[in-house]
Amino acid sequence: MIETKDLVVKFGSKTVLDGVNFRAAAGEIVTLMGGSGCGKSTLLRALMKLINATSGQIFIDGERVDDLSETKMNEVRKKMGMVFQEGALFDSMNVRENVAFPLRRHTRMKEKEIREIVRERLEAVGLKGVEENRPDQLSGGMRRRVAIARALALSPRALLYDEPTAGLDPLLTATVSDLIMRMRDRYGTTSIVVTHDIDAASRISDRIAMIHEGRILTEGKLDELERCGHPHIGAFLNAMRPGGAIGGN
Repeated sequence: MIETKDLVVKFGSKTVLDGVNFRAAAGEIVTLMGGSGCGKSTLLRALMKLINATSGQIFIDGERVDDLSETKMNEVRKKMGMVFQEGALFDSMNVRENVAFPLRRHTRMKEKEIREIVRERLEAVGLKGVEENRPDQLSGGMRRRVAIARALALSPRALLYDEPTAGLDPLLTATVSDLIMRMRDRYGTTSIVVTHDIDAASRISDRIAMIHEGRILTEGKLDELERCGHPHIGAFLNAMRPGGAIGGN
């Protein structure tokens, strides 16, 4: 569903992604982990072409997209949804308007159809009766779930999550983690999740990709990463245990 080949992203003289080769199959949940500034969030934004690749190739559902025009890329983006850090909801809109936004922007659906999709997506993430609320009236966990409902509005084939559990307590973290798995099971979406929460990564991932200095060091289940013997991975995982914290992009 998603693939990069020798992907390089530079900002001025700084290389953030340095020849990344990455794949995520249809229906797979792949978690990206690594220290601050290693390129995790940059990879998500490059996949959506929110930032441009310096070199290399990006394929979405078999189509090369790194060289597409913005108009054509907008069509590809309809296959993808992105859940940004903290949800990134529109404060001036209520919940219904937030979830309906991509439908109104990218389709010609009638209002009745839009309302039905909004209702269904909110029910899918376990939210009913909050349509008229504004984001500042919701808890952090509810805002994340509204953001997931909005990302699902166009029935995307892939969902990209940027730190979906950051700042949440353990109970809400488990709720959002379970929701990511339910969305995969219900809609068959491919999911790429950036997180520094080792428990959430272990819980949801078919595969974890460890990124360091813009490169993928290795991939696998958590126990495989723990046994791989790479000194940086060992140090990182130890720092992620209680008492240590590493995050960032």
